[in-house]
Amino acid sequence: MMTLEQLGVLQRSQLETWMAVTEEAVNGVNRLIGLNLQALKTGLGETEHCLHDAAGAHDAGEWWNAQARYLQPAGERVSGYTRNFVEIGVETQNGIARALQRHGDEVRRQWGFLAENLVDAAPPGAEAAVNFFKASVGLEVAAAEAAEDAGTSRILSPSDVTAKDGTAH
Repeated sequence: MMTLEQLGVLQRSQLETWMAVTEEAVNGVNRLIGLNLQALKTGLGETEHCLHDAAGAHDAGEWWNAQARYLQPAGERVSGYTRNFVEIGVETQNGIARALQRHGDEVRRQWGFLAENLVDAAPPGAEAAVNFFKASVGLEVAAAEAAEDAGTSRILSPSDVTAKDGTAH
């Protein structure tokens, strides 16, 4: 029979996994928020300059020149934003994959131990319930392994998802 201590170890393992994955996700979101705030601040500043230049134009040629001076840096800024966005996404995905890999083996081991204890403690005549439980735990472990394999089969780099011109594939 599973003791309270063993149950605590299982819950602690699951909590550590959840916390590691959550920490990676929150760090990625924080970085994206910082990137968006920086892009907004820069964009507003450049837009203000462009509007002042355009408002001070004496003819259509000066107005168009003011617009053109704004468009090139804006395009470069969008390209840089895309590169940073992809980099943050890839690093966050890789961090989550590493966290799952690091903690997944321990959680699966604990679930296997729990299943063995419950099967050993089953009363006579409960073979159908035991077989159902074993199948359920087996499917749970297989699903967890498949998800982990999908997330960790290939650690990505930003260049894997970014074209040479800085746009996402």
